[in-house]
Amino acid sequence: MKRSVEQSGKWYRMDNSADIYPMSSTLTTMSIFRLSAEMEEYVDGDNLEAAVAAVLKRFPTFAVTLRRGFFRYYFDSNELPPVVRQDNGILFDKIDSVRNNRYLFRVQYYKKRISVDFFHGLCDASGAMEFMRSLVYRYLDECGKTLPDHGDVKIEGEPVRETELEDSISKYYTQYSIFGGVVGKMAGKNCFGIRARKFRSIGYGLIHGYVSQEELHSLARSMDCTVTVLIAAIALLSICKVYCKRDTSRDLVAMIPVNLRKIFPSETLLNFTTLTKCAVNPASTPRELKYYVRLCKAQLAESLSARRELAEKLSLSAFYSTNKLMKILPVWLKEFFIKFGKAVTTQTKQTLIISNLGVVKMPEGMEKFLRRFTFNINISKKVPVNIGVVSYNGVTAISFTRMLVSTELEREFFTTLTDAGLKVEISGNLRERAN
Repeated sequence: MKRSVEQSGKWYRMDNSADIYPMSSTLTTMSIFRLSAEMEEYVDGDNLEAAVAAVLKRFPTFAVTLRRGFFRYYFDSNELPPVVRQDNGILFDKIDSVRNNRYLFRVQYYKKRISVDFFHGLCDASGAMEFMRSLVYRYLDECGKTLPDHGDVKIEGEPVRETELEDSISKYYTQYSIFGGVVGKMAGKNCFGIRARKFRSIGYGLIHGYVSQEELHSLARSMDCTVTVLIAAIALLSICKVYCKRDTSRDLVAMIPVNLRKIFPSETLLNFTTLTKCAVNPASTPRELKYYVRLCKAQLAESLSARRELAEKLSLSAFYSTNKLMKILPVWLKEFFIKFGKAVTTQTKQTLIISNLGVVKMPEGMEKFLRRFTFNINISKKVPVNIGVVSYNGVTAISFTRMLVSTELEREFFTTLTDAGLKVEISGNLRERAN
């Protein structure tokens, strides 16, 4: 029997994989990602604010603020009212703690779109999507819509289960010595990094490509692979064609988050993901999609079937919380080592990140009010382009976030899909025109 818990006025220990996120934040950047819901009608800000306040009662680990202890950061309950604002148009602007009433997620709206930026220390994208599903459902309820039964969408008034609050990293990890090659194996060698002209002012470029979920699956089946493998292969091949005109010696590496809830039994709303990768050497691999698909498929299959490797990755994720030396180091010293290491490292271990959230399930009938979801991943100077993928209502949204002025990579990627017979609808923020 699953037990429920009452949460009020308490603090929360951060999950064992989340420690690094607040320690790596700077004055201008933080690890955040965005989920958006595109509605059929214009968004009402007052109703959205009421919906956020209601949903927080069902998600106590989101109703928190970040505190800095002597040895580590932790979460404290936040009793302030949540803030909802119109979108300022600056993608992945750092969350202003004071203006946001110290919440670690930011809710914005623009015309028919609701967007929520989540601090990665709070949750992963799977946990965030549970919050997003509940928020959209409650918002439509606040708007007076006649809705279907909520089904498995979490609503206010339901008990909060202990399993939703557990640190699954701590539960399932096995301690390995980092000096036994775990770090080197997980990090890998330096790879090809995309170098091109970047935006001079704040704000990132955003391009969404919308395709038929069934057509995309059919294309993947025709190549005997999954949608994730197909997208990774097309992305790496597109990078090769656009940017590997001179340097072809280093591997192209796509890092792919893996939802561990599909491997280990867990209902946690906290972080419970790890990373695996696809590496393709452009010098030794023919520039044809079938070869890229073959390599990506083999590598992902091997990494996901290796239970020991997954356990080692969990051990590395929990390093800052479980290693005896790291436990006794003050948090400011850990921050120094992390930020110093990032500052002096000029090379990158990954070319880009590709995260596929899969199919979002909402109660049948919600498609009358909710058109689609999108998912955007933050970027960095060393990894200036990332891809987020999510499907709903028969549509798969493939979203590029970039700090590069050029849109040539996106053009090459989506041209590959159209050449394969898929219809692609494109939208974006046209950030390149303002540069």
